[in-house]
Amino acid sequence: MDVRGFPAGTEVKDPYTQKVFLVPPVSDAAASITASPTPPSAPANDNSGNTNLTEPVDQLRGKGAFGFPQKDATILCDTLDLRFSVWNNNQYLFAEAVLWNEGDSALAKTDDGRDIGDNSELILELGAKGVVTPNVDRSYLLNPWPSMEGMYYQIRLGEGAWTHILSDTKGRGAIHYVQTPDGKKIRVDLYLIPLGEISRKVSDTIWLCYYGDSPHDHINVNSAGYESHGQSYYGYNIPTSLHHDYVLRTDGADLDLAAVPDGRLDPSLIPPRHRQPTPEVGTLAPEISAKEWLNNPNVPTLASMRGKVVLVEFWATWCGPCVQGIPHLNDVQNKYADKGFTLLSFTEQSRRGIEEFAKLYKMTYAVGLESQDTFDRYGVTTIPQAFLLDKSGKIIWEGNSGDAALDGAVQAALKTE
Repeated sequence: MDVRGFPAGTEVKDPYTQKVFLVPPVSDAAASITASPTPPSAPANDNSGNTNLTEPVDQLRGKGAFGFPQKDATILCDTLDLRFSVWNNNQYLFAEAVLWNEGDSALAKTDDGRDIGDNSELILELGAKGVVTPNVDRSYLLNPWPSMEGMYYQIRLGEGAWTHILSDTKGRGAIHYVQTPDGKKIRVDLYLIPLGEISRKVSDTIWLCYYGDSPHDHINVNSAGYESHGQSYYGYNIPTSLHHDYVLRTDGADLDLAAVPDGRLDPSLIPPRHRQPTPEVGTLAPEISAKEWLNNPNVPTLASMRGKVVLVEFWATWCGPCVQGIPHLNDVQNKYADKGFTLLSFTEQSRRGIEEFAKLYKMTYAVGLESQDTFDRYGVTTIPQAFLLDKSGKIIWEGNSGDAALDGAVQAALKTE
């Protein structure tokens, strides 16, 4: 969930996962978007997220893959669907999950219309089993979103509260796929975590659990034996009482780091974006487009709206400040619609994710769906964001669409002849 726009210390609940996040100070938030440290070299990958590795299933079962020392590892879960194994030396915790019946790396859509691919979570209890230890317990994430490939993490701040997703791990991880000689693909998730990063050493006990998700056929697996009775679930739904105990071994050998892939080096699963610089106030606004529209029977263009004041607004259902601003935008639209004002709102999400949401929040204005091209023309990288255009199509105001100053800017533009 994107927590940008909320004050530091605010608790924000994701409306879809119901997970609560605590907004960090600006300095911490900045750390989450800085470039990840350059890791050691890793195996080359093809452009589908798969590594060019072919092995028979029996060899994968016996020796693991991608540098994981399966013969020396502790197997914590071994079922028809999942094998989850853990190993460590005095520097690293290394975990491997093999999903025997899941090998589709293609993207799909979430219930709210966003791209999603295979992802997973390694949940670590580091203080005591079944007890939340704030600022100590954490979860490592693989490919939390298609634009965030590789390993990330979140720190637990309290019961049900976590930091946003952080990118500055000194470890590495990836979701890759093994091709068997008979053409089958088998998914392998790898987590390589420095012990110093989790403030643990050999002989310490930790408690952990693996959770894996695939958007295809709504596959959820976990290493703890948790049963959801056919319902989709998340890693935090797994009771901590089911987490595995693991004593960090003292006899782990050296590890070939170069054999362990780093998903941050993988070719992107999503097409490259071609964002333009954000247009400046006083310049002519770029033209708009969307795949389809809600609350508008016609296909609008800015060229056809000369003589009107237009607000071009960017948002998403998963953005807390965006959702909070919807009543204000409804008020602005209803207040000025008959005075020569039009509000055009754009999201990258699909009809699947927006149609019911728009009804629930009684959105009265036009919403352009799957409008990535318009996002790119306006150089949008943070939301909510809005551009107010005068009657000639020039930008006269730019800012947060929830800003109280927007109302006055609209009034002033409508009075200008």
